[in-house]
Amino acid sequence: MGNLIIGNKKYDEYAFESEHDFEKAVVENSDLLFGKETIYIDVKRRIGEKDSYHKTIPDGFLIDFSNINEPQLYFVENELSTHELYKHITEQIGRFASSIISSEQQIREKLLKEIKINKKLLQKIEQIIKKSRFDNIDQLMIELTEKNNTKIVLVIDESTPDLELSLKIFKDAPDIVLLQRYLNGEQISYYYDTPFENIKEATKIGSSTIKTKEFDTVVCSAFEEGFNHAYVKNNAWWAVRLSQKAKEQLKYLAIYEKFPVGVIRNIAEIDRIAPYKDSNKYIIYLKNKQKISPIKYDKKGSAPQSPRFTNYDKITSSKKLSELWQ
Repeated sequence: MGNLIIGNKKYDEYAFESEHDFEKAVVENSDLLFGKETIYIDVKRRIGEKDSYHKTIPDGFLIDFSNINEPQLYFVENELSTHELYKHITEQIGRFASSIISSEQQIREKLLKEIKINKKLLQKIEQIIKKSRFDNIDQLMIELTEKNNTKIVLVIDESTPDLELSLKIFKDAPDIVLLQRYLNGEQISYYYDTPFENIKEATKIGSSTIKTKEFDTVVCSAFEEGFNHAYVKNNAWWAVRLSQKAKEQLKYLAIYEKFPVGVIRNIAEIDRIAPYKDSNKYIIYLKNKQKISPIKYDKKGSAPQSPRFTNYDKITSSKKLSELWQ
């Protein structure tokens, strides 16, 4: 059992009593788990023919609008950890993958039906569409189900090396989001770990015009020893948490050298990205390393403590760290 300390108060781990209990927490905290630029559709609908082995029922659907003109659809699977978990999850993810390929039209039709009968949800999506390149919700759904590869996200209360290893059999392993509950008296708090964390910082939906530019660069922070060992000597950077979307989009990696240096002055092209040991993190292999004009630390909160996303144009034109995240 784990504990948290928040404001000098001790919180004890408070296990979820049922999957229904867990799913309720996922829905209530979806903005934190996936980002405010996402829409969680809390509905269970069978995908695939009734008698088919490939039929499946996701726990929900997620539409990610962090890049408003290139939205991404996800199947969501919410699971509590058990001894039989790994076999169940690999089978379920396998059925998800099969139904994504074989049931595009059915996925689109069922999502459209659910959205159109939910006036609040429909209104929210229509407001987003007005700021995008899509003419209507039908065009959006065609893009999500036919032109883009639907992805899978697994939300779980405990992630272990065995789980991460079992998911490596899939070419496109699902994103893993961790959600745990803690209790102090009658006050509940949550601990979460998500690969969507930095994506939601990288792109925002503008209020009136489309200002979103797709990120292509990840900035990682390093002390001198780590920088010399990994970046300089091994042409790589490792133990980086990335979502499926980030792996597809990234082209560059830049290094922020921590104090006393306090600058970004090195960037490299990404050669390839591979799983890192028995974890849900990755090693990024680099090529064509180059020096750039220093981008200096300028104010509190501008220095990346964990990987943060930006784009190459900002890296080559900015003089201050804060400009990278604007």
